[in-house]
Amino acid sequence: MAPQGGASSGPKTPAGEPQVGKELAKVQYDPFLPVERKLIAWSLGLGVVLLALLIWISYSFFPG
Repeated sequence: MAPQGGASSGPKTPAGEPQVGKELAKVQYDPFLPVERKLIAWSLGLGVVLLALLIWISYSFFPG
């Protein structure tokens, strides 16, 4: 038996499934809130400090 749905060559998407490109084009630009900027800054700062601490501990206690 031949498969149903015709002989199209591209991938099929169901009629109700949203397409990502179209949905992303609809999204409006939303700037960060001040509290979000602070959270990002604190997270990056904490990450850098903890990485430096890890490197210092590594060189101090486990010399290569």
